[in-house]
Amino acid sequence: MAGFDDFLAILDDSEFEEIPVDIDSFIKDERYLNRPEFSLSPIQREAVLNSTQIYRKETLESFMTPEEAQRRWNQTNREVILMLGKGSGKDFMSGISCCYIIYLLLCLKDPAKYYGKPSGDSIDILNIAINAAQASNVFFANVSRLITKSNWFQGKYDASPMGQPARQNVFNFIKNVNLYSGHSEREAWEGLNCFMAVLDEISGFALESVSIQGKTADAIYKMHRASVDSRFPEFGKVVMLSFPRFKGDFISQRYDHHVVAKQVVKRSATLKLNPDLPDGFQGNEITIEWDEDHIEGYKFKGTYALKRPTWDVNPGRRIEDFAISFADDYVDSLGRFACMPPEAVDAFFKDRNKIEEAFKEPNGVVNEGDSRGEFHWDFSPKENVQYFVHVDLAQKHDRCAVALAHVDGWVTRKFGEKITEPAPMVIVDALRFWEPSKNNEVDFTEVQEYIVSLQRKGFNLRLVTFDQWRSEDMRKYLSSIGIRTDLLSIKKEQYVDMAVIMNESRLKGPDEPKLREELLQLRLFPNGKIDHMRQGYKDLSDATCGAIFNALTRTPRDLNPVIEVKTARDYRKAERNVVPENRNVIKAPKKTSDMPPEIRAHLQSIGII
Repeated sequence: MAGFDDFLAILDDSEFEEIPVDIDSFIKDERYLNRPEFSLSPIQREAVLNSTQIYRKETLESFMTPEEAQRRWNQTNREVILMLGKGSGKDFMSGISCCYIIYLLLCLKDPAKYYGKPSGDSIDILNIAINAAQASNVFFANVSRLITKSNWFQGKYDASPMGQPARQNVFNFIKNVNLYSGHSEREAWEGLNCFMAVLDEISGFALESVSIQGKTADAIYKMHRASVDSRFPEFGKVVMLSFPRFKGDFISQRYDHHVVAKQVVKRSATLKLNPDLPDGFQGNEITIEWDEDHIEGYKFKGTYALKRPTWDVNPGRRIEDFAISFADDYVDSLGRFACMPPEAVDAFFKDRNKIEEAFKEPNGVVNEGDSRGEFHWDFSPKENVQYFVHVDLAQKHDRCAVALAHVDGWVTRKFGEKITEPAPMVIVDALRFWEPSKNNEVDFTEVQEYIVSLQRKGFNLRLVTFDQWRSEDMRKYLSSIGIRTDLLSIKKEQYVDMAVIMNESRLKGPDEPKLREELLQLRLFPNGKIDHMRQGYKDLSDATCGAIFNALTRTPRDLNPVIEVKTARDYRKAERNVVPENRNVIKAPKKTSDMPPEIRAHLQSIGII
């Protein structure tokens, strides 16, 4: 009996009303959630523990061994980023995490006082879903089942006569601890004493909004990050859960922002669509490849991030379960289940490799450093070639860009016995751009002089086009010195033509990272418009696209009489990125039948073949 009295004395002197149990006991023991059928996988368990440590180190040491207390203290995080494949059990993990944090808070005698607040002050946990239906039917429904069926929570929350929470989507617990299941469409969350905010499927929230009040992912994150930081700066948490929708979506941005060192392991698996068929059966197998990140360092202390495919996280899912999904839509499934998303769901140019393949040539003009605006030493026009320019004018906020392009021959494509019409090869020779600063606008005189310098250098400028904005004076001047000008508004039509020649490997352009970045950020909006996101640019893209369009549509075919024939084999080789053979080595044809008859006869006469 003396031992029990000593235990009570410890409680009297501590912050605890009840010594908390570990996460496994909390889930499985009949005194708590009473869910022995629930088994957290190692990854799920790690994620939950890193989302739920809320005690001071000396508090942990009061009821744990020093080693246990240190391990648990190391799991103290203020921002948790869980980029997990669809079906990983994210709702299950977030529900368990919220219940466990509420339990840990209620084990304290006075939770508010423990965190330096007035005794009895509210402590609020908030889950934010995309919409009201998601908030009610998924998160709150799951948490409600856990709490209302738990012996430990009985009598500790405001309940209806049926034992359900007295308020819709709200649990009001004793000691003024509250759980809210909210959604992004509601305005009234800023007034809460937010201890933990769970941003559920944050990548499903809009990145851009048509209105200032729009609830974008970034605005929702910043609001709850500021709320947590201002109320509970040491132990308050923002937890983000989502599978990535595309590269650069919100959870990818937060993950890349925080992770500064990682080891990437390449994984692959070959799946059978029909397991009853023998190995190697044609068309029955699909190989999946993905990256597995092992994080070694974070930008900020108190961060935990995780990126894993569904089959690694959820013990009830195997990679074989997704064979049909990968066969039906490999790119979408790779993002949805393996966290390897495409460039963008609504991206106009979806293939980064095609952009990198096209834009890797030297730029005719320097855009950086002390040599800005100078031509490269070997930059010169070709004889009997017509060149085309498009100018995207901007002065204060956007970049101003001028692109020069020409048709560099014609190719026909041969597939079997079918030969297509000759199609032009286009080269973007130079891309010059100006970036305004806060105190310096773009000088249009400098832009005009650059265009004139192209003519002085010997380029036969067949046409220079502008969009409508503030181009009249420059067009008049160029026309006065014999350079033909016109208006061209860059729309979807021009970008479609650019996409076609890029996908058919008929485009070469300058190695300019800012251009590639712009092209990858272009979006196809529901109204059919191709544009950048609110904080992006498309000036270099428009200038390049306009020059390409001019070259495609204004170059007479008889100026480029050389026509190259490309077969399906040529395209397959290009797609496999075959390393070119050494051009200094002469190799015999693989088939003697391919030799000219006179060479073949001579080699036969001397006994070589």
